[in-house]
Amino acid sequence: MKQGEFAELLFVQRVTFVKALLHVLATQNISRWRLLPFAVVLIKALLRVRTMMAYGISYHTITPQGKPILASGVVYVPMKGKIKGVIEVSPLTRSKIDCATRDTMSPEVFPSMLGYVCIIPDLIGCGVSEELPIAYLQHENVAQVQADMRHATEQFMRKQHNFTLPSTSILFGYSLGASGIWALARHYQIHPELDVHVSHIFAGGGAYYPDVVLRALHKARYSDYAIMPNILYSMNYYDKLNLDFKEIFRGKLLKNYKEWCLGKIPIPEMTVMLGTRLDKYINFKFFSDDNPAFRRMMEVVTTKSIPEDWIPKAKIHLLHSKRDTYVPIASFWALYGRLKRCNASVEYRLVDYDHVPAAVPFVLGFMRFLMNHRTTKKQYLR
Repeated sequence: MKQGEFAELLFVQRVTFVKALLHVLATQNISRWRLLPFAVVLIKALLRVRTMMAYGISYHTITPQGKPILASGVVYVPMKGKIKGVIEVSPLTRSKIDCATRDTMSPEVFPSMLGYVCIIPDLIGCGVSEELPIAYLQHENVAQVQADMRHATEQFMRKQHNFTLPSTSILFGYSLGASGIWALARHYQIHPELDVHVSHIFAGGGAYYPDVVLRALHKARYSDYAIMPNILYSMNYYDKLNLDFKEIFRGKLLKNYKEWCLGKIPIPEMTVMLGTRLDKYINFKFFSDDNPAFRRMMEVVTTKSIPEDWIPKAKIHLLHSKRDTYVPIASFWALYGRLKRCNASVEYRLVDYDHVPAAVPFVLGFMRFLMNHRTTKKQYLR
């Protein structure tokens, strides 16, 4: 089978705005009071949103090592009315149980309910490829997998709805999805033969420069989100680092990392198990520039930053939290500084929430943008 070829339809599910909102409030630990400042946006959105059909699909792509694999994702399609365009979302994947095909009512779905086809892939290591470790920070592969899913979606939409997908996309991603969507924007721009044009990039709370984030966490020795062990385990697998985890992990994590770091446990649950003090489960003696194994690891971590060999043509919208304890704000400033130096079209917003609550103004701000955004061409499903 060819890379990017549609394989099969996995499931069909009806998704409504109210049902999805209640699900997110229940599962993302977001207080209803957090929504009060955005009541006007929510009311306006409620008057315009449409019920969506979520189609789980599988398709052919490659692993970070370049091996053929079957991957999965979800395509959201408005049930009726005009289709205003395409939104491509890089997934906010934290574990295998909250990937796109396992959680079809994730926060990233809401903006597309304003009349857009929305494409959300699973990372390699989730969905139909869940036998592998989750491919965290494998940005080249994340971009390739996402581009392949767009191609598979084009085939699916022609077959299912006799609909031709527009060539222009709006890209959207938060947290891990922000760096993923940044990689996808670069992928489309340096591969004009794909004929995908990006008009806007919305990225929030992203680890755009993982080496900057890692050193900031090393300095703070604190994190409300115990995802670092999973990322180190994943990089060791995909980048063949040959790390000795006896030198890196401590306590309960050292005894159980082969099971716990596969991505099967939700990260909030991992945080409860391990705590917020990084030095309780990470041996920071390993994290020394005098350690050859650490220097070798950091060389690889540095390659996980999105290359700076391009100047984005799309309009860029960034958001980050001043008090982010998941992804330190140093990552944002590094990206923003780079964009200003190359004269990219960029605007940003800093908020006073922590990482998870900051997703609320990010998602609703994107919805406000879409409600005011005029598209040049709208199409009906046939």
